[in-house]
Amino acid sequence: MKEQILHLDPHDDYRSARDKMGWTQTQRVLLVWPRRGPKVLSRRLDLLLLHRHARQLGAHLALITTDSEVRERARDLGLPVFPTLEASRHERWRSRPVRTLPERSERRDLPRPDVHTLRPPALSLPALPPWLVWTLQSLIFLIGLGALGMLAYAVVPSATITLKPTVRPISTQVEIIADPSLAEVGANGLIPARLVRVEIGPETDTTPTTGSKSVPNESATGTVVFTNLVGTAATLPQGTGIRTTGSSAIRFVTTKAIAIEGRIGASVEVPIIASEPGPTGNVGLGQINAIDGPLGLQFAVTNPAPTTGGTLEQSHMVTEADRQRLQDELLAQLTAKAQGQVEAQLQPGEFLVADSITVTQILIETYEQSVGEVADAVNLTLRIAVTGLAVNENDARASAQQTLDDTVASGETLLLGQTQFKRNPETTLDSNGRAHFTVTIGGAAATQVDRTVVRQIVAGRSLAEAQSQLVSRPLGVPIAEAPQIVVRPTWYAHWLGRLPWLPFRIEVIIQS
Repeated sequence: MKEQILHLDPHDDYRSARDKMGWTQTQRVLLVWPRRGPKVLSRRLDLLLLHRHARQLGAHLALITTDSEVRERARDLGLPVFPTLEASRHERWRSRPVRTLPERSERRDLPRPDVHTLRPPALSLPALPPWLVWTLQSLIFLIGLGALGMLAYAVVPSATITLKPTVRPISTQVEIIADPSLAEVGANGLIPARLVRVEIGPETDTTPTTGSKSVPNESATGTVVFTNLVGTAATLPQGTGIRTTGSSAIRFVTTKAIAIEGRIGASVEVPIIASEPGPTGNVGLGQINAIDGPLGLQFAVTNPAPTTGGTLEQSHMVTEADRQRLQDELLAQLTAKAQGQVEAQLQPGEFLVADSITVTQILIETYEQSVGEVADAVNLTLRIAVTGLAVNENDARASAQQTLDDTVASGETLLLGQTQFKRNPETTLDSNGRAHFTVTIGGAAATQVDRTVVRQIVAGRSLAEAQSQLVSRPLGVPIAEAPQIVVRPTWYAHWLGRLPWLPFRIEVIIQS
């Protein structure tokens, strides 16, 4: 509930206190008594009139004082009283309707006279002449009538003055810098930002390989001749290993079993195949001349003709570019998913800064094929940590509002409810991870009008003179339209045509 706090000075009386209350538009008014100095507003009548004025304004009145005399009278009138402002905020309160009860000292039950008590004899006064009695009665009547007229003339009339000060539109563009290292809104457009972190994966993707590599295809074949060196019959089993001699031996195996008769110099021809595919198995004649194992002591071997048929073929191979391309594609997929998860964690009023999604850590990165490996495709499994920058638009609005307030000239006030705010959706990130964007904020500034000065200018003046004074007299502010003055009651305005003499009977309304 809105409240207005008014601090009384030691010299304040009912009129100055009422002027301070003015034409409040709050629901509560708190009058704070001074702690030192002479007592102010201690009369019951002062408190009663202030209570009535607050009720006319539609507000509840409460007093902040430790003066026992004031506190006692306030409670009699139904006014809440608190020792401090802090105490008033810890309790729900309302002022009761105005009551006009006499003070406690006047509420004593007077003793009823005893019917049997003898009255003292009345004093006998000399009789006055009838004409003198009539003259005195007429004079008293006229004096009373004049007093009533003066009271009605001074108190009963009221007036309402409606002023419309000049209004000018104002607008400014503010550059906002959202910094994740800040904790609160600062000056010059600096506002805090929030880093939102999510983890995505693990997920696996694959891509075709683009490298090419020659790999052995077919194994070389041929024949060799075994010769018996010791004259002992033997059987050469299938798969008997033979080889070339030299720095790098090339191995072959027999493809079938064969028997050699038991005489020196006996020979037999056997088909062979290279142990490894490819052209390395294509050797010239006579280059195969060694037998693996103990058979090499019993037999000699040679190839009477070159071996042939060892070939190569082109196959797909994994390259570093294939792995990098796959990583980029999978990172893009995971980053897109991460953006949705970051947006899901935004708080009310926040927006995600464009292009702020950043991969901060690769948690899992596993390739199933290595560079240079023959394969038609390469597979990758990734799990990553991603952060995004979230900015609260209300912080940007508050920072822009500070800048707009600074553009209001002295003697002006910013009109409430007319502020317009628009954020440019384009954002950029600097090297420090701060987001930059601009906002446009605008509103209307109106010149300030001192209601007390206005009341002092027009009090007791005729309507025409008041109109002229408000327009011509330097109020310190320009007025956009001619002031509107309404005096009540209508008979007072018709016959006397003047505004009330008492300034507190004049209400000043400022139109925006």
